[in-house]
Amino acid sequence: MRNILVSMFVLVAGCGGGDQTASKVACDFSATESGVTVHSCSEIETDDIEGEEGQCKDSADLEATLVDGCSTDDVLGTCVLTRDKEPLTIYYYNAEGFTEEAAELICESVNGTWTAS
Repeated sequence: MRNILVSMFVLVAGCGGGDQTASKVACDFSATESGVTVHSCSEIETDDIEGEEGQCKDSADLEATLVDGCSTDDVLGTCVLTRDKEPLTIYYYNAEGFTEEAAELICESVNGTWTAS
């Protein structure tokens, strides 16, 4: 499970900046390993819209979908961090086998600021 969680974060945090006008990109992620489902959604204000959208679409073995915005329904909590001076918010959702404590540990491992819902 830890590999999936780390992979999800690396995918979200891997892009650099570009020269376009800043806008929000949201990507919904879901993955299951060893009976534990992790469901998260990331939103980032970015100048590199195409890069962020492409990264979401090319998510390898994770189920990822571009969305208009992350849902605030059934949220365990949020993790906020800054990546390349761009604010990134990751929403973690209730899912089978996944707890608020696990989400908070993931957030802390990437030096994010955790807020429980």
